[in-house]
Amino acid sequence: MKIMNDTKPTLIENLIKSNNIKTSQGTDVQGTKSGDMADKVELTGRKDEINSIKERINSTPIVREEKVENLRQAVQTGTYNIKGELVAKSLLKSCLLDEIL
Repeated sequence: MKIMNDTKPTLIENLIKSNNIKTSQGTDVQGTKSGDMADKVELTGRKDEINSIKERINSTPIVREEKVENLRQAVQTGTYNIKGELVAKSLLKSCLLDEIL
């Protein structure tokens, strides 16, 4: 008994056909040769957003002068209430982090 495989496409033919289907669907965006695949990455939409965020960051002052002035006045008039417990916690926390890092 002899088995003939003339009517069924071979594996290579299947790969070629699937590659042709992909390129005909627009995967081949850079005009490469038939059968070659090209990758394309677009970042332009995010670039404008990133530049906008950078501008906002650069325009934001590092020191909030109005808050500093309010605290300065509270200290000078004696109305600023310093809680020693919070200061101690902050110092210990800072010291412990310095030792760990």
